[in-house]
Amino acid sequence: MVGARIRQRRKELGYSLRELGSRTNLTASFLSQVENGQSSVSLASLQRIATALEVPMFAFLDNTEPRSPIVRACERPKLETTDPEIAYELLSRDLGGRLMAIMIRVQPGGRRVAERLAQPTDEIMYVVAGSLSITIDDQVYTLEPGDSICYAGRSLREFSALGNDELQVVCCVTPPAL
Repeated sequence: MVGARIRQRRKELGYSLRELGSRTNLTASFLSQVENGQSSVSLASLQRIATALEVPMFAFLDNTEPRSPIVRACERPKLETTDPEIAYELLSRDLGGRLMAIMIRVQPGGRRVAERLAQPTDEIMYVVAGSLSITIDDQVYTLEPGDSICYAGRSLREFSALGNDELQVVCCVTPPAL
């Protein structure tokens, strides 16, 4: 599913595999394997592809429009990558609005280095469970359950789970661009 959607968006923009490769620092061969479902993609690579194709990463999921404004936990779209330490679940109904909400789950010791987004965003993270270390520009913050942080998306450098518990964070992004 992810590969087919990447191919579809790449063709919409008129990019060759080689051109997308140069925009992402990934090889055309690797991108071809991803598009054909022969290779999985890491979260970092998927972010580079999404940025080059000017869409949020969740755009590569099934975009069947839900019939209800409710997003049931068992029906939540999940972003599957090769990174076992981190998982993203879409909390908002779709990507058609001006706000995207996601649940981020990070295993103990897991870390995500932020990639530059295609467009400026405003973001807020709210810690549901676990402990969060987050670097905004050159400042490192530690947040505990119930804490939140608001920042410009382009100033996010990295975040990680501290301690021995899974980190669960609700992140809201406007406009949708993860």
